[in-house]
Amino acid sequence: MTNNGIDFSRLRKQLHERGVFCLRSFLPRDKVIAAREATRERMQEAGIWDGSLWQTQHLQGEPINAGAKLGRKLKGCEEFDNLVQNEIPLVVAELLVQQPTFVGMKVPQPLFTLPNATEWQVPHNVWHLDVPRFPNCDIPGVQVFTFLETVKPEGGGTLVVAGSHRMLNNVEERMSSKDVKQKLKKEPYFRELMSKHTTNRNQFMRSALQCGDVKLQVVEMHGEPGDVYFVDLRTLHTPAPNATSVPRIMLTRRYFLESIREQFYAPAKTTAA
Repeated sequence: MTNNGIDFSRLRKQLHERGVFCLRSFLPRDKVIAAREATRERMQEAGIWDGSLWQTQHLQGEPINAGAKLGRKLKGCEEFDNLVQNEIPLVVAELLVQQPTFVGMKVPQPLFTLPNATEWQVPHNVWHLDVPRFPNCDIPGVQVFTFLETVKPEGGGTLVVAGSHRMLNNVEERMSSKDVKQKLKKEPYFRELMSKHTTNRNQFMRSALQCGDVKLQVVEMHGEPGDVYFVDLRTLHTPAPNATSVPRIMLTRRYFLESIREQFYAPAKTTAA
């Protein structure tokens, strides 16, 4: 069944099987342009956009999180709120079969990474979940990512392990991100992914590898303003190095099922690996 040209049945299947998909050129052009111009105006005030080019040479080589201070300059933009209103919540509602949701962050969160690498590879560290793994829970909600500027491959776009949302869904107690990683590392795939000793790390992106009945593959988010990624909140992900000459500037927001609100705000219990 389609809605405004979107086959939601197919997208729900993709989300169930892979935990991630992208709608290209999805957001309205006027909203995209307004958000991009608001971004550039604030970055011009910060001294890294000169009206036509990015000026980040003096900042290159900084740690992966060194752009956090610049990213904070983007908070509170009305244009960002407008960008994620209307169209995105309608898709989320269809993906979650019209179940009531609540927003896990009051305003969309900018994601900013300066150029910080000369060579690019899939990182071994900082893999995590933003929310706990809830007991005996199907999809708890959806996180969306969109672009405020073009993000090219190897340009710092968030990495996710497609298929990882299908692991550990029969736990009996709520688990923290740390506990989930410890359990996942009992599987050779995740043990190698998160080991600093693993070579040829980009193999994790080139092909899907089988883990039981689940296919796992690292997916890099790259694209143009107006593109939107939709991600199951159980999906393992990490920030990535930026080996281009321009900053990675994205925007994200989380939508949770109302049915898990009580579990979401409950204190976490640490479980043994």
